[in-house]
Order: sequence, then structure tokens, then C-alpha cells
Amino acid sequence: MRNLYLLLGLMFFTACGPSQSEFNALKSENEALKVELDVCKNEIENYKNTPDKLYAEASDYIKVKDIEGLQNICNKFQKYHPASVEYTKVKTALNKLEAEKEAKEKAEKEKRMKAVKKLRKQYDDISGITWYYNPYYTHYNNSNHASIYMATKENGQPWLRLRMSYYGDGWIFFDRAFLSYDGNTQEIYFDEYRDKKSDNYTECWEWIDVSVDEYILSFLKNMVNGKSVKMRLTGKYTKTHTLSSTEIKAIKDVLLGYDVLMDGE
Repeated sequence: MRNLYLLLGLMFFTACGPSQSEFNALKSENEALKVELDVCKNEIENYKNTPDKLYAEASDYIKVKDIEGLQNICNKFQKYHPASVEYTKVKTALNKLEAEKEAKEKAEKEKRMKAVKKLRKQYDDISGITWYYNPYYTHYNNSNHASIYMATKENGQPWLRLRMSYYGDGWIFFDRAFLSYDGNTQEIYFDEYRDKKSDNYTECWEWIDVSVDEYILSFLKNMVNGKSVKMRLTGKYTKTHTLSSTEIKAIKDVLLGYDVLMDGE
């Protein structure tokens, strides 16, 4: 009995629905409406993207040298008015901006490469390491200086090292080291047995040579723009040294060379 009720209900629902011919007619009408809608959309788009309107919009992009925005306008011209005089003008302006950008990028790259070429370079054919030093002075261990230098291996990323040294009439026996600028201080941690060396002739020499990690690197990049840059080595006694403009420039130039090599030249 239950199956009979289901069958009767299905027959009633089918009888109440549209016929196949009516369904086909509705489908055709719907497709025709879609075509008309697409035509209307194209007409609206053409109205919104007339050559004069597109050119006016392009002029704003040209003034601010917005290459991406101008490229979008060119795409619209290509779609709606490829043969228009306005399109030719906009395309010419785009080509000019792209050429200017390329020339500027080339000049900046050449300028950045000069930062590497100006550094003193030494190649160790046994280790395969190329060492880069600042071009202004040689950091001898018997001097009061702070400096950085850089190294690379073929097809490898560069790395930096920091050297801080003291010399004087007597030992200071330093076991802590600091760099500072304008009231900002960074302690330079080191292994007293591995990183620190000492020697003496007529004077006493003490120095450290340590790897530059991301924290020291970040500090150095800010430090070179400071007004008062200092190094302090302290232990039994303390020696504070104010870095000269040459020392600061030397650090800045090695940092720039490092950035260039990190970016793949």
C-alpha cells in the first residue's frame, strides 16, 4: 500500500510539472537572455572605457610613473580600442617608463657592485675562501680599532667577522667587549680561550676576532649611522675608544658589500 501511495504521488508531481516542450522553450529563452545580457555588459564596458576616458586615466599614471597602472590601461586599450591613436600614445609612454626603470636599476646595480670592487680582496687557494677588507686601513692587532671583514666561498653566501683590538703600555686583561652609539649598547660575547689573543713587544696587545651573528649585524647597521660611536674593552682595567669617521665608513662599506653579495650581486 505504501508503494502505491509513493507511485501516485510521483505521477501527480510529474503531471503538475512543465512539459518537455515547455522546458525546452524556457531553456532557449534563458540562453537568449544570457546573450542579451553579455551584449549589454560589453556596451557598458565600451562606454566606461572610451578612448578619451582611458587616456585621461593613463595620464594620471604617467605623471606618477605608475608602470603597473599604465600596463592595465594598455590592456584595456588592447581589448576595446587597439587601433586608436590614444593607445599608441599610451603604449609609447609605457615603453619610455619601462626603459627608464631598467636604466635606473642597471645604474643602481653598478653602484652597488662598486661597493664590492672597492674592497681589498685576498683569495686563499687552499681553503677556497675569498676575504674582503675595507680599503682605508689595515687593522693590525697592535692598534685601538674596531672593524669588520667579510669572506665568501664559491657559490656560497658571505659571512662577516668582527675584530676589536687594544694596545698600550700595560695589560687591561679584558674579558668583556661592547659597542655603543648614542646611548645604545651591544655586548660582544666571545670565548676567552678561543676568540681572544694577546701578544707583547714593547707594548701590550689584546684582541678578539668573532663571528657576526644576526643580532650584531642588526646593531652594526644602525651603529654606522650614529653620531657618537664607541668601543669598550673591560676587565681588570678598561679602555674606551671613540671610532673615527674612517673606521665608521670602513664598517659601512663592508656592510654594503655584504648586502650586495647576499643579494647575489
